[in-house]
Amino acid sequence: MDERLNSTERGFYVKLGDDFFGMYDTSGGPKLFFNRDKYRLTDSKWDVELVIGRKNNLFIFYWQGEMKISFRFCKNQDSVIQLYRLLQEYVSSKRTLR
Repeated sequence: MDERLNSTERGFYVKLGDDFFGMYDTSGGPKLFFNRDKYRLTDSKWDVELVIGRKNNLFIFYWQGEMKISFRFCKNQDSVIQLYRLLQEYVSSKRTLR
């Protein structure tokens, strides 16, 4: 899998094979995307999991309780973990603002 964390002024993305996965900022707040599917993170309709395995890791994104994004990735693909951490930081910052 060709994997890199690419940065733009307004977001980050990872290329996983033929797929693109990332986050970007909009005037309405951040969005997560996987290829052409986009999810507004300001809505409280999402959740995310990262499962750490012996050889591979598993990333899962839920929207309204339904799994929308799920993929396995190699242990050495730190960019997916970085995006996961960005999602967790966003959740934490929303909680402290309330």
